[in-house]
Parts: sequence; C-alpha cells; structure tokens
Amino acid sequence: MSLLEHLERQISGLTPSLLPSRRFVVAYSAGIDSHVLLHALWRLQQTKKTLFTLSAIYIHHGLSENADLWQQHCADVCDALNIEFASAKVTLDFSNGKGVEAQAREARYAKLVEMSPTDSVVMLAQHQDDQLETVLLQLKRGAGPKGLSGMGTYFTSAKPGASQQNVHFFRPLLNISQQQIQHYAKEQSLVWQEDESNQNTDFERNFIRRDVAPLLNERWPHIAQSVSRSAKLCAEQQALLDEVSLEKLQPLRKPNNTLCVKGLLALTEAWRIQVVRLWLDEQNILSPSQAILTQLSNELLLSAQDANPIIQWQSWQFRRFEDALYVITVPKDVKSHSSILSLSKKYELPLLLGYVELVRARDWSGNKSFLAIDSPDNSPDNSPEFGQVTLSFGGFSRRFTPQNSPHSKPLKQWFKQWHIAPWERSHIAVICRKEQILGLLIKGEFIPSQYSADLRTRGDFAYCLYYSDE
Repeated sequence: MSLLEHLERQISGLTPSLLPSRRFVVAYSAGIDSHVLLHALWRLQQTKKTLFTLSAIYIHHGLSENADLWQQHCADVCDALNIEFASAKVTLDFSNGKGVEAQAREARYAKLVEMSPTDSVVMLAQHQDDQLETVLLQLKRGAGPKGLSGMGTYFTSAKPGASQQNVHFFRPLLNISQQQIQHYAKEQSLVWQEDESNQNTDFERNFIRRDVAPLLNERWPHIAQSVSRSAKLCAEQQALLDEVSLEKLQPLRKPNNTLCVKGLLALTEAWRIQVVRLWLDEQNILSPSQAILTQLSNELLLSAQDANPIIQWQSWQFRRFEDALYVITVPKDVKSHSSILSLSKKYELPLLLGYVELVRARDWSGNKSFLAIDSPDNSPDNSPEFGQVTLSFGGFSRRFTPQNSPHSKPLKQWFKQWHIAPWERSHIAVICRKEQILGLLIKGEFIPSQYSADLRTRGDFAYCLYYSDE
C-alpha cells in the first residue's frame, strides 16, 4: 500500500465524533516528515476536492539561527501549493528547570491549539520510527502500560479560555516507516530543511535515533513494527485499566474535586495508586513518580487528623484536610504584614486577591460586598490613618466574635470550625480598628464581627469597606 493510499484510509477511518469538521491543519516544521505529510494531503485534496480544507502552521521556537529560513521555506512551499499558511513565535522559559525538548514541545502544542480553528484537526507527522524512540525513552524511565503505549493516534485539547471549544490532533503516519517517508520524498522530488540540532546526541531522542536505533534495526529489521504493535497492546490494556479505575473512582468523589480518604484506604495499594493516577489525569496534572505515590498512604492518608502532611512534586502538592485528599498548586503564602487604610484610597490585596476601599456610607450602592464601620473617635475624615483601621494577614491567635455568635474564640479555632483548609488561611484578611477585629475577608466575602453586624442592622455606620475583584 502506498503512503497516499494509507493516508486516505486513515482519514476515512475517522468516525464523525473524531472528525467533527473537515478542516485539516498541518503542523509544518520544514523537515522531511511534515513536508511529506503536507504534500501527500495536498495531493489527496486534489483528487478528493470535497474531502477537506487544508492549511499549515509553522511554530518558531527561536532556538536556531536558521529558524527564520525554515519559516520562509514553509511559507514558500505553501504559496506554491496554494495552501493557507500561518506562523507564530513562542518564548521558552529556561528558569523553570524543564528541558529544552519538553519546553519546546509544550509551547508548540499550546500555540497550535491557540491558532487552530475550533474543531479543526491538527495533523502531526510522527511516524513508526518516532514511536520506537518514544517507547525506548519510556522504558528508560521505568514507565508502566500508559507510558509504554507511546504516542496515541488521536487526542483532543481544549482551546484556552473556552472549555467547550476543542482542537483535535491526529497522527496518520504512525504505521509508516521513516524509509517509506524518504521514498515518497525522493519520488516526488521534495526539498526540505534539516534541523542541525538533530545531530546533537546530548538530546536523548537524538541519541536513540542516531546511535541506538540503527543497531537495533540492523539486528532486528522489523523492530519498529514490533514495538509499535506492543505500544498498541499497552494502550488497549491501559484503556481497560482506566475503565475499571473509573468505576472505583466514582464513589470516592467529594466536593471541590477531592477524594474520600476512608474510601481510598479501603482499596488495595495497587488500585489506590491507579485511581489517584486517573484522578490526576482528569485534571491534566502530570502524575508523580511511583515512589511518591507509594508515600501517599503512610505519610498522608494514614496521618493523624490534626496533622498537616504535604507531599510535593514539581508545582503540585497532595494535601489532606479532614476526610478529603486534595491536589493543589504549591500555595503562595501572604507574608504577615499590616496596612493602614486611608479614606477613599483603593488598596490592592497581594497575590491578585482583589481590592478594598474605605468610603463613606453614602457611597454604598448595595451591589458590592461591604463591611460596616462606624465613625472613628476624635479623628477627622481627612485623617490619613482614619482611626487606625488596618488590614492584615496572619496573627490567627487573636480572638474574634463573628456575627450571631454569643462568644469569642481564637481565629484559628473558627477556621477549623468553618472547615477552612490550612493552606487557605494565609489568604484571609483581618480588618481591625486598634485591637478590635471588625471583620474578616475570606474569598471575596466579608465575615462581620458582631459589633459590625449590629452597626449594619441599625444603620448606624458612617463608613464602609468595599471589596471588588477588579
């Protein structure tokens, strides 16, 4: 079967649910693989006029001094074939500890999702030999069935800021060898660009491609096909495993996308890890290592109720609060400090928590959160300290009497009673005049003290503290 016939069969095999539109976008890099894919799709389009529309996108990573040349080459090829072309630059941040390959890949996919039309199908040119490299890398990392499944033929990503709008990715050449691609390029007299970084064996994939794969192919000529078949079998086994894991996950779900600790502990260790992996995968969170997941039971799930254990990997943390397992981004604590509020001066809260402003009560319009504050003793309206009304974070040993409560307790006891997780408490603002707590600001809502609530009920207040998120 020719490459063109294979491509047509692959596209025809997509069901309507996997092919919501006939808009194909080739991720075009100027290299031989994506050039062959683009040219073959163009030829197919010429013979099947109503089959699909075709365009191409080049992503400029800024890693090579030849990137501008490659971009122009892509533009020229698309112009010659009358194919719509677009390009974009991405910026990589090397301060986050990620490797160049991983960062470039993430940035490339994110930009492709951003630029591609909703429900379009982005065509990727990875082939059978790429799959061999991927599986070998996963073996080196000690991966399980999911990792050994290699690259999937099809997957979907949501467009930024629009969860109902998706872009679909398809790898129609996964069963095509590099030799077949080279044969097609020679047969069609194609001209492509070579990435000089492909010669750098410091990159693991290049090392496998240049030094390892040739030896394997020399000894076992059909190894890429065999590994591709194994990857497909692993993917099928993983799908079955996910199906059962989902059945076990469903009854463990709790509010705020958390999991029931008691329910997790009722599972065997192996199933517990599988369920947690699936839970993380649903949230597009890269699962931690097996070693970290093994720590989960003894160091967190079985910890004392009053303990505050933390298991961290990359930018994520497992946390336990009461009977719930949380996964959160590493929280940024607000350092303990205090600010004196001045009248009619907008105050920006740290960590994008919003804004507060102290204003006269007559400015109250009834459509924003507010905290009632009475007139300060012996302090004119234009006093910059306004009777020393302060907003602070921390200091949770102070006592507080909330609205409708007959007694006071330390703030930390109220937080426990209100089921506020420890990592959320540092973001709670405390509003005081001198030593008296007038209220708390929790997630954009004021919790008034009994004193402030009484003022509001009687209408006996001259000033308000407003909250807004912009």
